[in-house]
Amino acid sequence: MNTVLFNQIEGFIFAGGASLRMGEPKYKLQIGGKTFVERAALALDVISNGQIIIVGEIDDQYLKVKDADGKDRSLRNVQDNVIERELGKNGAARGAMIGLYTALTYSKTNWISILACDLPLVTGDLMKRLASYCSNEFDAVVPVQPDAKLQPLCAFYRREKCLPIVKQLIDQRDVKMQSLVSRIRTRFVEFDEIADLDGSPNFFLNVNRPEDYETALEIARV
Repeated sequence: MNTVLFNQIEGFIFAGGASLRMGEPKYKLQIGGKTFVERAALALDVISNGQIIIVGEIDDQYLKVKDADGKDRSLRNVQDNVIERELGKNGAARGAMIGLYTALTYSKTNWISILACDLPLVTGDLMKRLASYCSNEFDAVVPVQPDAKLQPLCAFYRREKCLPIVKQLIDQRDVKMQSLVSRIRTRFVEFDEIADLDGSPNFFLNVNRPEDYETALEIARV
């Protein structure tokens, strides 16, 4: 199967989005004294050997995070305006597909992992379990939520195979992540394959609104 080594994966945190329903940038929110960016970085550290980049506009002060040992570190930041240079300004729509295109373009490894910062209850154990399914047999590894919906923003993508298809879809103005995963060899990880992990029922709580944030805070207090 030729599985992928963890030091052959770069991690990308998606920190973009208008946050209109939340009323403030979600990456600034905190749970347990850690910002959503820090929580995402800790989850990705497990599989990326510290190779982590933030995609999206973010205040410089939030690029400074603490690692699992409590040591300060600064994350690299890239913005998704790469799409304007590569595809022209008419292709400069915003969204997950644009973020993925940016991550794949900047990546130095053939496999990348992406994690949206508004999934603050994702853990390193989950990322490690998902990474174990990365191999030459697949072009993406995407988990399935308890409600049977796909979660393509906590997933792994193979640069060599995905980048040209992502570019083609953007050219066609089709920026639905579902369109991508249906056109490549995707390993869908069913929820029962990760249900044994601590915190699994709440992995995919998507914090979009203040009430979602309150729910996440309550879960973290338990």
